[in-house]
Formats: sequence, C-alpha cells, structure tokens
Amino acid sequence: MKRVTLSTMVFLTLVFLAVTASSHMKYKPKGRIQGFTKHFEKSLFEITERGYYSVEMVIKGEVLKQGKNEIDLIIHDNKDRDVTGAEITIQPWMPEMGHGIDIEPQVEEKGGGLYHVSNLVLTMGGHWQLKILVSKNGLTDTAVFDFPEVSGMSMHRHVKRPEKIDTSRTQVSEKGLYRVSYKPEIEPIRINTLHAWQVTVKDREGKPVTGARITVYGDMPEHGHGMPTEPQMVEELPGGKYIIDGMKFQMPGWWVVKLHIHSPRGMDTVTFQLDIK
Repeated sequence: MKRVTLSTMVFLTLVFLAVTASSHMKYKPKGRIQGFTKHFEKSLFEITERGYYSVEMVIKGEVLKQGKNEIDLIIHDNKDRDVTGAEITIQPWMPEMGHGIDIEPQVEEKGGGLYHVSNLVLTMGGHWQLKILVSKNGLTDTAVFDFPEVSGMSMHRHVKRPEKIDTSRTQVSEKGLYRVSYKPEIEPIRINTLHAWQVTVKDREGKPVTGARITVYGDMPEHGHGMPTEPQMVEELPGGKYIIDGMKFQMPGWWVVKLHIHSPRGMDTVTFQLDIK
C-alpha cells in the first residue's frame, strides 16, 4: 500500500477547500467588466446582474434630490451594441424604510440605446436605490444604482406667515385617502421639549388604517429650517393608532409638520400647522 505523506495530505486538503469555495461563489458571467464601454465622464455605470446589459446613467443636475428628477439611460448589450426597443422599468426604493413610491416614472426612448426618464419623484431625503429593469427578446436583467445620501429639502423657504393658520389637529390628506389626527403627550406643546405624538389614521369611510408606515418632516417656514430631531414611527397600536417619537420644536412660532403615510391603500401626505408659544 502506497504511503501518503504529510505534504500530499496538505495539497489534497487545499484542493478540496478551493473546489468547495468555488462551488459557493456567486456566479459572475464572462464579460462582466470587459466588453462594456462607459461613454460619459460624469455618468454612473453598472453592469446588470446576469451580465446581459450595461446601464449608464446621466443625472440632470448631476445629483438626485428630493422631489422631481430627470435622468438619461444608455443601454448596451454584452457585445457593446446599442439596445433599442427595450422595455425599461424604473423602481425607486428605500431599503431602510422598506417602500418605494406610488408615482410611476415615465420612460421615453430617444434612439441609439438612449432612454429619457422623467417624473422620477423621490418623496424624501435619505438612502435610495434605483432598480433599472431592462427587458428585450426574452432577456430580462436588473442593474441597481445606490444613492446613500439623497439630499432632502425644507418644505418652505422663508415664507411669510399667513394672517390665519389652521391649527386643527384633524386633517384630510392631500389625495383624500386618509383622515388623520394627532395628540401630543404634553399639553401645551413647549419649546425644547422632547415628546411623542399619538397619530390616528382612518380611511375615507372612517375605518382605522392598519399596517401603515409614517415618516415625519417638520419645518419652520418663516426661518427656512426644520426640526433639530428626526422623529420616527416607533409603534403601531390597535385602532389605526401610531406612536411618533422624537418630536421637538426649538423655537416659538409657526411650524408646519407633514406626515407621509404609506399603506396598502396608497401613499398620501397630511399637513398640520402649529403655533408654538
């Protein structure tokens, strides 16, 4: 019987580990880097997951922002040929929030592999991803562009206080999807005091809305700045009630608080005005 030496055993072990590791590696198609061409210096460039296409993105104004955006997409196949007549779908997504947007971006083909995207509305600042789905002749693939810090914006900029403001604590949302009310845990609301709100969300028929996600933006229109904190929805209670913690107003005066509500019924925004003494 042939004797197996220690060096032979070590060699066989290394071979086994290499084969095992390679079997668990994520598949990377050939030509994932080679064969694709980036055409514009200030563009963003990604290869789709299966390596079928390259997606080059040019952003109008060079950066994404809260609100409406426009972008151009240049699509090529893995032989660096223009991809014309493709079906392009844009899916904005906030990974930490677990939601996208209800407003569908519009895609218009311009020819030569160029597609113009308009009405790309990002509802808030923060971490966004744009998932670009490209489909042609049965080949569908996805490229993901990551934007960790999309800049938010103040809802108002040095707006003069109106003669009368509606400080009602119950309001109907902009699209009419929800009837929303809030109750602060302190009365009256005082400046520089951290507190929570209990928000009640009902639908048009007055039924409690459950399973909603709520994001909060506070703004002081006359001064052009927001809140010193970042309030968060921390709990859902029975009956369409939600706890928003981290509310704080650092100055007396006219405040505007917007709640963006996302539920299976749709996304909508409700606005509350406050006069903090």
